[in-house]
Amino acid sequence: MKHRLIAALAATLLACGCTAEQAAPDASAPRSAADANADAVSALLEELEFSGTLLISKGGDILLREAVNAAPMEDGEGVTIDTGFPIASMTKSFTAALVLKLVDEGKLDLDQTLAELLPDFDVPYAGDVTLRHLLQNRSGIPHYIDIPGWFDNDVKRAFTDASFMDTLEQLELKFSPGRDYLYSNVNYYLLALIVDRYSGTDYETFLQTQIIDPLSMTATGQLYRDADGLAVNYLKNDDGSYEVIPVVNPVLFRGTASMVSTADDLNAWGHAVIDGKIYSDAAAAEAFNADTPMAWSVAELPVTDVRNVGVTYYNGRLIGYLSLIMLVPEEDGVIVILNNNTVGYENMISLAATLATQNFGGED
Repeated sequence: MKHRLIAALAATLLACGCTAEQAAPDASAPRSAADANADAVSALLEELEFSGTLLISKGGDILLREAVNAAPMEDGEGVTIDTGFPIASMTKSFTAALVLKLVDEGKLDLDQTLAELLPDFDVPYAGDVTLRHLLQNRSGIPHYIDIPGWFDNDVKRAFTDASFMDTLEQLELKFSPGRDYLYSNVNYYLLALIVDRYSGTDYETFLQTQIIDPLSMTATGQLYRDADGLAVNYLKNDDGSYEVIPVVNPVLFRGTASMVSTADDLNAWGHAVIDGKIYSDAAAAEAFNADTPMAWSVAELPVTDVRNVGVTYYNGRLIGYLSLIMLVPEEDGVIVILNNNTVGYENMISLAATLATQNFGGED
């Protein structure tokens, strides 16, 4: 995973270099490097027909804080820098942090099994899947897309908490726990239930008291509770047209893809991670292990011909919404990108790589 990302980012930077050359200013009008960078980013955003918000910070300095409106649909609703977005699977990073905090407190152990942790979850593999497997997406438990009829909104709408758990219990493992990697929302849905059981309160309250309130993330909440005023999701069809499709029964994404937030709040979260306010040393060693990370990805980003910087990042995708946060710890840098018109995951990575190179690509 790590090496594949490095290759993809390197290719991205080459492609973005072409964009920058095409946007070169007239030689007769002297321009700063910052102006040239801004032109390159603007050109890329225009090429992508990007709609959403972007924020870049270095320490306490905000380098870019901008809302971009591409009007993907006639009479489409615009966004501002303060608009909230569903952050989809970026939720997993918060859930993992809560679980690792409970491990630090001795309330959980990474080698505990599902049979111990959720004794009412009646599956034949309960004694084989551990907390560590769930956090690493190495349990072998299938993803939501393996649920029969998952892409039928009427099926999703009909689920209750009980019937959904019954359905999850019918899913069969894809492989023996720990043997391989498989991205699965089920893992993190179960982790939220574990937080319910062992934190002394429910998942939402524990998240609020341990992360959201201490970091003053006042615009952050849950899609099933705090959906007012969110950016409209413009889902792009194969023919290039857009449609708005509601997120049905969002509580099904609890703990795995349910959070909503803003660029400013996620910037605060990113710096808290960099500053060591979220993870203990032991927890950070688990979460940011390059081979088996927990709701993060770790890589080296080539920012010049002779220099790489380490980046930690994670993304989310949910029915037209895309989110991405990239941390550049050695530069105390955070990049947040939130999108609401299906610009594409690879393009989000491309944009983040461009912004990281331009803002954190200086010499040591």
